[in-house]
Amino acid sequence: MRELAYDIVYGTMEQGGHSDALFHRTLEKRRELSPPQKNYLKRLSYGTIERCIELDAILNQFATTPVQRMEPVVRTVLRMALYDIWYMEQVPEAAACNEAVELVKKKGGERYAGFVNGLLRNLLRQRDKIRPGEDWVRYSLPRPLMEQLSARYGKKTAGKIGAAFLSRSGETTLHIHTGRVGLEEYKERLTMAGISVRPGEYMEEALIVKGLPDVSSLPGYEEGLFFVQDESSMLPVCCAGIRPGQRVVDVCSAPGGKALHALMKLQGQGQVIARDVSEHKVQRIRENVSRMRFENTECRVWDARKEDKSLAGQADVVLADVPCSGIGIIGRKPEIKYRAMEQIEELVPLQRKICEASVKLLKPGGVFLYSTCTISERENEENVAWMEENCGLKRDSLNAFLPESLRNRMTEKGMLQMLPGLQKSDGFFVARMIRNEGNG
Repeated sequence: MRELAYDIVYGTMEQGGHSDALFHRTLEKRRELSPPQKNYLKRLSYGTIERCIELDAILNQFATTPVQRMEPVVRTVLRMALYDIWYMEQVPEAAACNEAVELVKKKGGERYAGFVNGLLRNLLRQRDKIRPGEDWVRYSLPRPLMEQLSARYGKKTAGKIGAAFLSRSGETTLHIHTGRVGLEEYKERLTMAGISVRPGEYMEEALIVKGLPDVSSLPGYEEGLFFVQDESSMLPVCCAGIRPGQRVVDVCSAPGGKALHALMKLQGQGQVIARDVSEHKVQRIRENVSRMRFENTECRVWDARKEDKSLAGQADVVLADVPCSGIGIIGRKPEIKYRAMEQIEELVPLQRKICEASVKLLKPGGVFLYSTCTISERENEENVAWMEENCGLKRDSLNAFLPESLRNRMTEKGMLQMLPGLQKSDGFFVARMIRNEGNG
């Protein structure tokens, strides 16, 4: 199991891969794994990726060679072993050390076996001497990201956000198709299957399950009774006010959660046009639409930066959930935090190009719903201000569409920023805007 976890951690941290994709690829290849084995694999691999900054800081207190100068195979094995010892509590410490030595040998690092063994055993002998790190280390966030959060929200709130990222791991939110199964009925089915489940915090159609390695094993998966969608990701369609009979264009749709939600709102009347930039992404949308047994859907490859004159002025609603730095979903995709800050500046021009082209799909008076899964002001409020100035859009209050617990002065002005640690969800941003009547 450690070898499988090693491949996920190494592929993510050393080769720039995505933990989710690597994990699910492993499950596809190793279908014989039992649920406890899958849970162990996910916890060890995701946990190591999530806690890398803290693990490196501890290792650096004892290693003669800084972690960043170690061979990749060595630091990967050491990070995993330390996470196993510190957080898993399933294997005796001595056994964890032995397993690390064997693993580094199997992965071609035979000459470092003595170094790995000596470092881990020395660390365990002197664990009472480990010094607590600064906030950015304790929350395992890159220092520039922690500093930006502190500057914008204050040190206390930044700490809550950091702690929330760590606590979100292991939870999955299901969006239940209540037109096909009652919420309580499906909750009971999950409970009877031995799955830990609780109601959503904000959305009536949400159920939250914990410790689930593979959603396809849940009852009702093949029948299309649910799809995976965080509560914050349900907000765009809720705030768009979609009604039966409308035409909705989802311009950056993959894997299709918002398109599926929009189809639920249409109740079989109207159309959803779901698009993304590659055939691979669009195929994922098609697969989800097919599993959920929806019709009235057109799935098509389209670069959202390009105008589509054939559809200009025909959409009642445009959903623009644009590519972003993803800071808000660090709790579920931990590797994002290691790359997010450097991506923001290059993403903003892309986001604006997508919005500029997509607004033209709207009828005058149509709804433009802008959203991101980040908490970056550059990608959120500043982009909204730019769109109001350059795209013929005007913000419209969100309050009629939100539960009372989420309404505030910001939502009255057409925007909502969800913050992990303050709200019980991912970090997410939504803005509702109306296309000016004069833009025909």
